[in-house]
Amino acid sequence: MVRHILLLELNPDATPESIEACKVALNSLVGKIHGLLDCHFGENFAAPARREGFTHGITMDFIDRPALEAYAPHPEHQPVAALVRSTFQKITVLDFELEGK
Repeated sequence: MVRHILLLELNPDATPESIEACKVALNSLVGKIHGLLDCHFGENFAAPARREGFTHGITMDFIDRPALEAYAPHPEHQPVAALVRSTFQKITVLDFELEGK
């Protein structure tokens, strides 16, 4: 199993509605994209001095690396990715395999 993590820095002009739209859109991909097992989206509550400007985060679990690799170009993912990019000005990604899963 592979965990896909995104650390997000909010655009200054983002609205609560655009943030919620991202959450809903991302969660809607589970069941539509083969190999995407789950998705979690949340606001970063770490102390500002520890979060390097990252205001939100996403974790997604995929069955394997090929499923993760097929995710980015998937037609269902494209409009969601555009929505996330319009809401967040900085996106950092970390992918790793979960041992024993």
